[in-house]
Amino acid sequence: MAAQETRVLLPEDLKPINSLEEYKAAGGLQGLEKARSMSGQELIDLITKAGLRGRGGAGFPTGIKWNTVYNESGNKYVVCNFAEGEPGTFKDRYLISKNPYLMFEGLLITAHAMNAKEAVIGTKEKFTKVVPRITKVKEELEAAGIVEPGFIRIVLGPDEYLFGEEKGLLEVIDGRYPMPRMFPPYMVGIHWTPTENNPTVVNNVESMSHLPLIVRHGPEWFRSRGDDDTPGTGIISLTGDVKQPGMYEISLGMSVRDLIYGLGGGPRGKHEIKAVFSGVSNRVMTPDKFDLPLNFGELRANGVGLGSGGFMVYDESRWIVDLTWMFSHFLAQSSCGQCIPCNMGTRVITEHLLKIRDGVGTRADLDAIITETGRCTNQTRCFLPVQESVLIPSCIDNFPEEFEPGFDTSGFDRNILIPKIKDFDDETGQFIFEDAPKEFLQPK
Repeated sequence: MAAQETRVLLPEDLKPINSLEEYKAAGGLQGLEKARSMSGQELIDLITKAGLRGRGGAGFPTGIKWNTVYNESGNKYVVCNFAEGEPGTFKDRYLISKNPYLMFEGLLITAHAMNAKEAVIGTKEKFTKVVPRITKVKEELEAAGIVEPGFIRIVLGPDEYLFGEEKGLLEVIDGRYPMPRMFPPYMVGIHWTPTENNPTVVNNVESMSHLPLIVRHGPEWFRSRGDDDTPGTGIISLTGDVKQPGMYEISLGMSVRDLIYGLGGGPRGKHEIKAVFSGVSNRVMTPDKFDLPLNFGELRANGVGLGSGGFMVYDESRWIVDLTWMFSHFLAQSSCGQCIPCNMGTRVITEHLLKIRDGVGTRADLDAIITETGRCTNQTRCFLPVQESVLIPSCIDNFPEEFEPGFDTSGFDRNILIPKIKDFDDETGQFIFEDAPKEFLQPK
């Protein structure tokens, strides 16, 4: 059977839903109405039974996250993380461009479950195409009396990778820079004071968008798609050296091969697929892993990961050192500087990779990279240095000969920029990418 999409979150015809009335005519707000007749614990039990796992990268069970906050004392808050910025990922902005109402309905369901004092959407000021869209939806919901004016707040933040890290996100909401705090949101939430911890639920756009459909149709309906490990659908951003890059909503559990060779059409040129990166949080995926299912558990058990659904595909015309340097450079420039081993370690690794990339590297540079990846995680407030320590060695381990001094690169296409996605055109099936720095930037 040919690989195919399963559109549940996205409109079947991909035409945007542009008004509250249009959304209601399609069954919208039925989940919220049902949720408001239920207790918080009943909703938690329902989401737990559905098996929803967070779609932001870690795949943490949403029901467990909710239950933890629910059982904490004090005022509760809910936050929607709409600050995506990982290379190769565009799913949240794409979903909001098609149907922002699902996310808002999910946000209000979460707020009801937690009996929250406030609901906040944290997003990037640079998302100029979708910020007016979510502002309009907020105003529609207030005008219709579905939510009290001011209960939902939209916070615009900077174009920093760590703004999308949940502890950095809360810092921005509280009016500071996206420098991750020490404690997780369930322990130290927004508007924190020495006497009020304000436990906070943080879910991303895609996770929240599943909630209205789960409440409306039930856990069994949700579990009828996906697999036992990761029920439901997921939105995938597929970029790189494939014939049909694009935005795809799939039933999770589809194989990596069906995604790349089925939906993606296989390699776009004469070269075979060499490496796949599921964001910058996981080990590089090589062809021997392509028959694994796209779920959190089995990919993780086999040393790779689903991430946040951004799959960057590269064929044999690419030099793995170029790619490794590119991702290390991104992480080094994204480090906030609070943790010295991370800030210095990621930069040192990137500098040594640059020497290898430029053809002046030695065995000592490779040894230094391995050493630094082993200690850049010595002090961590967030996952960024762990990403560096996982991704970089995996590239060296899988392609050791390409890191050797004197390796012949004459046959490679060296024209590579980091795939930070700015937009996607449905009609042409093409992504629009942001410009990337050409050279390594020195420490500030």
